[in-house]
Amino acid sequence: MNVYIWQDVECCSANWHSDGGVVVFAPTEIEARALANAQRGCAIRDNEHPAAVREVVGGDPAVYIFPNAGCC
Repeated sequence: MNVYIWQDVECCSANWHSDGGVVVFAPTEIEARALANAQRGCAIRDNEHPAAVREVVGGDPAVYIFPNAGCC
C-alpha cells in the first residue's frame, strides 16, 4: 500500500474555492487517481502529479480531501 499526496489540485471539491490537497491510500497511482476522482467534485488531471509517494504497511484504501478554505 502507498500514500499519494497531491499538494495543489485545481479541482478537488465542489466548493467555491475548488482547489486544495488530496491524500490517497492505494496500491497504485492509477487506483489512487480513480478513488480520488470518484469523490464528488474531485478531478485530478493527468498533468497533476503527486508531490510525494510513500510506502505504508497495511491499511485499506482511503481518500482525504483538504479543500482550500479560501477567504470565507
